[in-house]
Amino acid sequence: MNKRYDVIIAGLGPAGTVALWHLARMGFYVAAFDWRTSDTLWGKPCGDALGAHHPREAGLPDPPSSTIKNTVKAIDIYAPGEKVRYRVYGDGYIIDRNKFGKWLLSDVIDKDNVDVFLGAKVLEPIIKNNSVKGIRVRIGDRVEEFHANVVIEATGFSRAIRNKLPHNWLIYEPIDPKDTNIAYREIIEYEDYEIEEPEVIRIYLDQEIAPGGYWWYFPESKHGVNVGLGVQGGMGYPNPMQIYREKLTKHPLLSRNYKVVTAAGAPLPTRRPSNTLVGPGVLVIGDAGYTVNPVHGGGMGYGFRAAYYAAKAIEEAHNRGDFSEKGLWSLNTNYMRGLGAKQAALDIFRRFLQRLSNDEIRYGMEKKLIPEQDVLYTSSAGEIKISTLEKAKIVLRGLRRPSLLAKLKIVADYMKKAKQAYLEYPEEPEKLPQWITSIERIFSEFEAKLAEKG
Repeated sequence: MNKRYDVIIAGLGPAGTVALWHLARMGFYVAAFDWRTSDTLWGKPCGDALGAHHPREAGLPDPPSSTIKNTVKAIDIYAPGEKVRYRVYGDGYIIDRNKFGKWLLSDVIDKDNVDVFLGAKVLEPIIKNNSVKGIRVRIGDRVEEFHANVVIEATGFSRAIRNKLPHNWLIYEPIDPKDTNIAYREIIEYEDYEIEEPEVIRIYLDQEIAPGGYWWYFPESKHGVNVGLGVQGGMGYPNPMQIYREKLTKHPLLSRNYKVVTAAGAPLPTRRPSNTLVGPGVLVIGDAGYTVNPVHGGGMGYGFRAAYYAAKAIEEAHNRGDFSEKGLWSLNTNYMRGLGAKQAALDIFRRFLQRLSNDEIRYGMEKKLIPEQDVLYTSSAGEIKISTLEKAKIVLRGLRRPSLLAKLKIVADYMKKAKQAYLEYPEEPEKLPQWITSIERIFSEFEAKLAEKG
């Protein structure tokens, strides 16, 4: 067996598989590893929702109908108490994760330049001369070494490679538990109930049921639904499975007769991207690189894009014959100035939302402090419109809620600052430490100002 490759990919979830798809088509000699088998590929439990634009933006073809469980036309966002609802229109899918992953894999797995190892446990990186040169993997009862010019770390939240990098490398960046959510979900099938508007997925904001997160109800068909909740980590909240069974099962939607098809839970990052996705000889994408939407925790689309940029960076490095941190740096500049800027702004917004009480959330949605039609803009652009703030000022002054207005103004200001900082992401690795200091200052200032307002 040849154990020398152009690229090694550790992890074949959404990010790793998309990276493999692109690199294989570019002609690189690639080895890819995942501890799951074909039947459990892409097995992380989540809401399984994917915006229709995400595959196209990552250079992928539209998914075939065989990989789609349901077509989505809108999202309903419910305030605590469920008397107030926002409806946000947009096209998307509820996908069959396993079929989607196998569809992408099947397009490249038979190529002569691709070796895929399933049921293989990635153990650690091989580091020589202050650079990642390969990985050690357990295959069956043997530990084997594989070497490459570049290793892509895509092992998800476990960060099997990243957690074993030298701690003085900037790419080694542990996550604060408060910047995570712990999720639990069940796939259920109703026995005698047909779901109303199955093309609309639902998100429920309720700090009593899902503190620091939300709970969701995503129809997969007229009778099947993906339902679950995520709670903020590091806060001492009860286990989400316990909350689900003690509180969520009492909701009218779950009071009907149904059977549980499958149930599982998982942690996930809910923050801005890693300060760098590039290290010497290593690229980090997907949950391992915190490439997710901080507000709702969705990571597939962000992981797709990071994988696309990673493949482009490797192609550029190969053409120059430079696989150093500097040679691979375009992954950072492309991702950070694109999705990363929005992600950082939404991280500011996420921190604001997690501090709100049910009463404040309900009040804000009732008075449309961020109008229904502006929610999609805020989510997609990472900004709160000036017109939105002016409307909020009028509403809140008239109703004697100046503190909430002050908080919203701080949020808007710091979303803009965070976004701008990422748009000015450094062109070379040498300037990264200074940039990290500036971005940490922005987030520290925001937290302090928000705390002042109570």
